[in-house]
Amino acid sequence: MQTAFRTAHEQATARAVAGEVATAAHPRPEIYVAVHKGLRAAMGHVLATIGRTDPADPIELAAALADLRGLLALCSSHLAAENSHIHAAMEARRPDSAAHTADDHLDHEHAIARLEDAAREVEASHGALRADALLALYRRLALFVAENLVHMQVEETENNAVLWAEYSDAEIDAVHDAILASLAPEKKAAFMRWIIPSVNAAERAAMFSAMRRKAPPEAVDAMLALARRHLPERDWVKLMAAIAPA
Repeated sequence: MQTAFRTAHEQATARAVAGEVATAAHPRPEIYVAVHKGLRAAMGHVLATIGRTDPADPIELAAALADLRGLLALCSSHLAAENSHIHAAMEARRPDSAAHTADDHLDHEHAIARLEDAAREVEASHGALRADALLALYRRLALFVAENLVHMQVEETENNAVLWAEYSDAEIDAVHDAILASLAPEKKAAFMRWIIPSVNAAERAAMFSAMRRKAPPEAVDAMLALARRHLPERDWVKLMAAIAPA
């Protein structure tokens, strides 16, 4: 399994380099980048949290497992959105082009279920057995994160190349808008809590400028309040300067 993972990692790295060159030459909509930055940040945070959690502290443990379940819920929603919108768009114009990542998604759904089982095992155990169960959960989560990192790289290179080849910029933007429209407000906020502080200043400004064009004022205000809570002061000042009226 380690050899297979290493090969996949090497292939994804090579595709990433090619993708970076293509992006520099032809800047176009990047439907995956923002949400994947947010998911990578959330995964890293939760993995570190589970790793440092004291199994003998019930309050700390409950908070860590709540964070884990929040992450798993985000991952499940993300899989569903990609299946319904991005994979559907790819398959509509290039049949079988989403087959590889669709298979990965099935594996991820099973992995999410196993992580839920592992979390319940931690809760049901006590003493030394709980410490062992928590370490087992941490290791299982680490593998899940590792597999997702490679998977997201493939999506950002191979799948994105299909979208660029088969769809116009306006059509890709429409797919992205359809994904956002499909999310309940609380789910959208859960994603944005991680996306907003994880993208760079230019990406963040473009995101909020698009929101102001397309979303109701109260929705924009809610996202700005979320940004204020989670952005460092310097990033907040940059955002306010970037989206201030001319």
